[in-house]
Amino acid sequence: MHYKEAMMMSALSLRFDPGGATLSWPDGPLLRGITAAVHYRVEGEAHSLHLARPDHAATADGLHVIWRWEPAEDGSDIWLEVANVGSADLLLDALDVFAVHAAEGGVCDLGSPPAQWSFYQNGWISWSPTFARRVDDGLYTDPGTPAYRRMHQPHWNPAHGSNLSSEWVTVVHCSLSHCSLLLGFVTTRDQLAEIRLDLDGDDFAALVARCYLDGIKLRPGETLRSERLWVRAGGDPVALLEDWAERTGREMQARVPPAPPTGWCTWYYFYGENTAQDVLDNVAAIAEHELPLDLILLDDGYQTAIGDWLSLQAEKFPQGMEPVTAAIRAAGRTPGIWTAPFGAAVDSLLFAEHHDWFLRDEAGEPVVGWVHWGMDCYALDCTHPEVLAWLRETFGWMRRRWGFAFFKIDFIFAAALPGRRYDPTATRAQALRWGVEAIREAIGDDVFLLGCGAPLGVCVGLVDGMRVGPDVDPNWHPIWSHDLSMPSTENALRNSIARAPFHGRLWANDPDCLLVRQRGPDMDLVLNEMRTLSALVALLGGMTLDSDHLPAVRTGRLKYLRQALPPARVSARPLDLFENERPRLLVLPVTRGWGRWWVAGVINWDDRTTETTIRLANLGLPSDRYHVYHYWRRRYLGVTDDAVTVRRHQPHETAVLLFKPVSERPDLLTTTFHVCQGAAEIADCKFEITDSRSQIAVVLQKAGRQFGEVLFAVPEGWRAMEARVDGVKRSLVPVAPGVVGLGLTLAGRAEVEVEFAH
Repeated sequence: MHYKEAMMMSALSLRFDPGGATLSWPDGPLLRGITAAVHYRVEGEAHSLHLARPDHAATADGLHVIWRWEPAEDGSDIWLEVANVGSADLLLDALDVFAVHAAEGGVCDLGSPPAQWSFYQNGWISWSPTFARRVDDGLYTDPGTPAYRRMHQPHWNPAHGSNLSSEWVTVVHCSLSHCSLLLGFVTTRDQLAEIRLDLDGDDFAALVARCYLDGIKLRPGETLRSERLWVRAGGDPVALLEDWAERTGREMQARVPPAPPTGWCTWYYFYGENTAQDVLDNVAAIAEHELPLDLILLDDGYQTAIGDWLSLQAEKFPQGMEPVTAAIRAAGRTPGIWTAPFGAAVDSLLFAEHHDWFLRDEAGEPVVGWVHWGMDCYALDCTHPEVLAWLRETFGWMRRRWGFAFFKIDFIFAAALPGRRYDPTATRAQALRWGVEAIREAIGDDVFLLGCGAPLGVCVGLVDGMRVGPDVDPNWHPIWSHDLSMPSTENALRNSIARAPFHGRLWANDPDCLLVRQRGPDMDLVLNEMRTLSALVALLGGMTLDSDHLPAVRTGRLKYLRQALPPARVSARPLDLFENERPRLLVLPVTRGWGRWWVAGVINWDDRTTETTIRLANLGLPSDRYHVYHYWRRRYLGVTDDAVTVRRHQPHETAVLLFKPVSERPDLLTTTFHVCQGAAEIADCKFEITDSRSQIAVVLQKAGRQFGEVLFAVPEGWRAMEARVDGVKRSLVPVAPGVVGLGLTLAGRAEVEVEFAH
């Protein structure tokens, strides 16, 4: 479409000047000097073609470019269209869909200098550090190693200097003006894309949204377009991220399962040393303890080498794989399997027999994807037709012959590493996506596919679940404290919180596994740390897998697993994501036909005990009086209309607090069957009220078997008269002034009825 001099986008206005576009708030310019550019090569010489006005074509060296803008959902969609109208091949490196450079007169004015800004850094892959970084320095450090750059910095360039980089999406937020700017690519299938904020000391230098074409060949007559960038501004930065994820999910036809999987995984106890019998022993323990876990995931260690997925270690699986999956299915569970499909170890048969299947560097050597237990694993070239055929055959065998119905694909960033490919017209993103598409085709649409070690954006629409953080670990802190991508419970949770807006919009988030076993040689998490892991996984609402050796876990520890099941499906919101690099406040609003309440997770990341005060206004609660219940301490904290204080908030403890509006009538307060306190385990709640009598009927519904309590608030002037569980009289006990409760064992379903008199 053709533009007039200006257009309105909700509260924003856009004006096109000869030197570039200007995006303004009602109070003045937000961004000035917005331009675009194409970076390409002709006969080895680098060139750039710049554009300053949309819908105006520019041509040079046979390259024809149009810069498009289109109004879209309170913002603008922006993209570039490129054609080779010449007679020679062109090599395309990058498309700057949106660029503001201070050196060229560009301005980014969020209401204060950059020292007051936070920049949402979405890392490249599952394990890459993700959080809202303070521009004036903070938590992030760059280890600077070749392995780190290969795995987490896909566009690393020493010439960039002091910059902040985010993959596919960012929000830049000013803490003083409360102005937030979203730049997010809402299509992500064909190009890796980055938003980069450059600083010159303390001053703004550049803001660039770039799609990478990786030097692909554009032949005469061929065309392509960039990914589509959405630019929008607002006051709530978390809401902007949620809106971006919602829209990207629509554009990319995201696969969002109706309920996130639950299950058990071999990895974080056996670390690849498990046998078939170990798996079956844990399946038996799940049945014995009546744990509502469906998936049984065989992780790394069954195969003879990375790449030789159908070749089993005979001493671990002496009868092959079919009897194992058959036994899992016979127990009513779903068998799942781990692979790292886009790499092969140097000692694998796959590498020995198919040297031509692998990505090559400029010297013609195979590209190392990662190092696995000290062994180089080379990256497969997923543009090679024989590689794609091998993927279909391998995964088809696992699905049809072995009977697996859940697949975890790990280290898949390897397919998107730089290198020489069979198809010189394919980008790194396309190579990866073609590989994942081949796997999806082989396993079918009805099978759950979990991505891990994955460039996130490229996988939207193909995977059902996505790991969103580093590996969890039986230790709270990582071994190398400054590497935010290292395995640790702390790192896994921080990333999972920062990517909470993606859950239920792009896929089901996988925060990694719960570990509830007692402390010992293979478990260093103290009670508060283990409870924090359980609480945050529950509040985040995503996939919930355990990775303990269940036959050896004490019964008292299994309650922490039960209290996180089933997933609540929706995620709590990290309200202070842009205020604290380690967000301290998660809030899950719960609305049902019988009421509304809020469950907050208040995190102490520090290594010392503190006192934490939470103001209702900071939770976004309407002005009212609220009951407050402390879940882990099983303590009613009374009524407040202002704030609540957690005294002796211990190191790495998450206080889980329920806030429920005070009623003049008797009311259901909470249950202890689930961390989310009513969001997952209450099927229904009905009230029958007269002037002098009140009856509450609560239907509890939850798979498995579990003891817990149901608590009721009793206003002054009312008294509890009688309680029944499934028609059988039960005694109510005082819990605190104005609160009564009863305990019961819930085995699937129960109805609790309580009568009150005025």
